[in-house]
Amino acid sequence: MVQARRIILPFVAALVVVGAGASQPADLVIENARIWSDGLVGFAEFAAVRDGRFVHVGLREDQFIGRQTERIDAGGRTVIPGLIDSHIHMLSGGRSLSELHLRDATDKAGFIRRVGDWAAKLRPGEWILGGRWSIESWEDPQQPAKSWVDAVSGDHPLYLSRMDGHSVLVNSAALRLAGITRDGPADPPGGVIDRDPQTGEPTGILRESAMALASQHIPPPTVDDQVEALRLAMREAVQHGITAVSDIPSIGDLAAYERIAESELPVRFFLYPTADDWEKATTAVRRFQGKRDWVEVKGFKGFLDGSLGSRTAYMRDAYLGNKPGKESWRGLLRDGVEDGRFAVNVAAARRGELQAIVHAIGDEANHLLLDVLARAYPNLRAARCRSEHAQHLLPQDIARFGELGVIASMQPYHKADDGRYAEDYIGPQRSRSSYAYKSLLDAGVVVAFGSDWPVVTLNPFLGIEAAITGRTLDGKSWQTHQNITVAEALRCYTSRAAYAVFAENELGGIAPGREADFVILNRSPFDLDVEWSAIKPVAVYVEGRRVFAAE
Repeated sequence: MVQARRIILPFVAALVVVGAGASQPADLVIENARIWSDGLVGFAEFAAVRDGRFVHVGLREDQFIGRQTERIDAGGRTVIPGLIDSHIHMLSGGRSLSELHLRDATDKAGFIRRVGDWAAKLRPGEWILGGRWSIESWEDPQQPAKSWVDAVSGDHPLYLSRMDGHSVLVNSAALRLAGITRDGPADPPGGVIDRDPQTGEPTGILRESAMALASQHIPPPTVDDQVEALRLAMREAVQHGITAVSDIPSIGDLAAYERIAESELPVRFFLYPTADDWEKATTAVRRFQGKRDWVEVKGFKGFLDGSLGSRTAYMRDAYLGNKPGKESWRGLLRDGVEDGRFAVNVAAARRGELQAIVHAIGDEANHLLLDVLARAYPNLRAARCRSEHAQHLLPQDIARFGELGVIASMQPYHKADDGRYAEDYIGPQRSRSSYAYKSLLDAGVVVAFGSDWPVVTLNPFLGIEAAITGRTLDGKSWQTHQNITVAEALRCYTSRAAYAVFAENELGGIAPGREADFVILNRSPFDLDVEWSAIKPVAVYVEGRRVFAAE
């Protein structure tokens, strides 16, 4: 007979909550644990799994332990449901692991040096890709320009995204490929080509839709390249306790997801592809060969505006500190919003019974989104449409989110980032309803958390820290009146995130009947004065199958 396997983990004190379940032996049990599920009062000490689902959670029940039962001794450690990242870009995240990173560049000289060092390693003519630069914390926060990088990049076309992905630095080689000169072209709808106000010469900064003028010349990855990027991204995700994602690819990327659906996976994919024409894209979605509960298309992702850092988020009032001649600048609506094409896309999603999830960062963009959704859906709450980001809101629209049943899909680590400069851009009063986690929850809004990786780290515990402390990357505190509790933040990564993908009866909790996706942590997020950056998974399980173990 095969003897029960027993995995021993170091001891931490435990608390108990009563539970119940069936009595035949389980495939796997978690013992000596501190099990948290959806903020229920107290913690369970024991859980049993059979056929990939929890069958008992609560007090220890020895009848669940048979000779072939796998026994996990958690050593008193905290166990939480598998975390769900509600907004992530797995393909670009996986690719970014092998691209140039500039997020931690601290000044112009360091920025230029690292570009030059990277270029020296490339084959002739190969593109320099990556970036994720941010200059807001620099002592001299001047905007990068092609003049910084032309000499060190040589014949390598360069395309380096700003941290938020809503503007990009390109060099002269990339501008030549894009056909951008001092004589043209004009700004495309929904985009801006930054130019020297005296000469008209492009500076090398492209914003929003103008980025495509250069990016369309980047050699596209093969399906094999994409599959490898997804495997790297999954490996990165499970190391942080993420077992399911709302992933945002392009409609043209679905072939790579069909390929990974053929494999045993450590991460569940709920897909929201981007497409210009959602009616046409619905045909591709219907043909998609995924895997139920593992790789599924749930809806479409659309865009209304840009980002605060690029000053393209669409605001009701003008930004502060606008340049002369653009005093009334209040951001950009994306192409297709004002002429009604976005509303046509939303109607197509409704007819196809697919979710509409929409990038909306500025307060006026979110106001317009609520208007469009309210007109499109007779039962909006049942459709579970989502505002992706929902970062800056008009105070009166917070209650509307709750009344209409629109989900706020938010990325709390962005608060740690944007809090460094938001008041310089929109002022302290308008910032009062920015990153309004507490106000939204108090209004009955479903708030789901994610990362937006590779824009920022996918580490969910750093996101939780930002949501409960209001601490910014420069060590200050910002908008602390919107802070929430640890349990509330965890719910936004678990049960509420499951609701946001119509999976609340399957995922997001440790309870009988739910899928056995769970994470054993090295330290408890409920401990006072916990060091959030030190919280790591000891082990991660999906359907009762271990997909990660710390070394």
